[in-house]
Amino acid sequence: MADIRTLESTANGSIKKITLKTDKKYFKDILFRKSGFKKCIQCGRCTASCPAAYLYADYRPRDLMRRFMLGDIYTEELNELIWKCGQCYSCRARCPRNCKAGLGVLALQTLAVLEGNVPPEISDISKKIKRNLYLKGETFLPSTQDIDLLTEFGEQTYHRCRDNNLKRERLGFRSDDARNVPVPEESLREIREILKRTGFGGL
Repeated sequence: MADIRTLESTANGSIKKITLKTDKKYFKDILFRKSGFKKCIQCGRCTASCPAAYLYADYRPRDLMRRFMLGDIYTEELNELIWKCGQCYSCRARCPRNCKAGLGVLALQTLAVLEGNVPPEISDISKKIKRNLYLKGETFLPSTQDIDLLTEFGEQTYHRCRDNNLKRERLGFRSDDARNVPVPEESLREIREILKRTGFGGL
């Protein structure tokens, strides 16, 4: 974590300047820089409007922005937190300084992927989504839904969604397909070719 080395005050006692210094290599990434963490005033509007903060007690965009300021971004705790962001950008919509905590989170997620430091549960979800995309041209299928995770959304949501597959069958749809009309075979071949060329390969 960064250490506060100097603190200058004005004549009336208000803070004029804070100089931060850290012994860790500063993370240079355009998305991270564009998150605007240097101009964050810690008002908390991002956290107040964040769906993930409502769902997870330990996820607060304001705290993330403070950690970005201090360079406190190389911990396992933070690497667990960043995957709770859904990239909805509610944080940006409410911010009076036009900061974007989601961009900083996205930059750290990308860094974790490049360094092979993605939590196992996130890797499992990623594999399921890529498999769905390769086989059916869709990312999220009814079978991808994690029932255990669904319970975290509350009792009403759990009871409403737990048997979605059966509901689809009763309505005449295929139980494990997010679409009524399948992705055309030609489009599916193009999707698979894109996956191969971008390094995902066959499944």
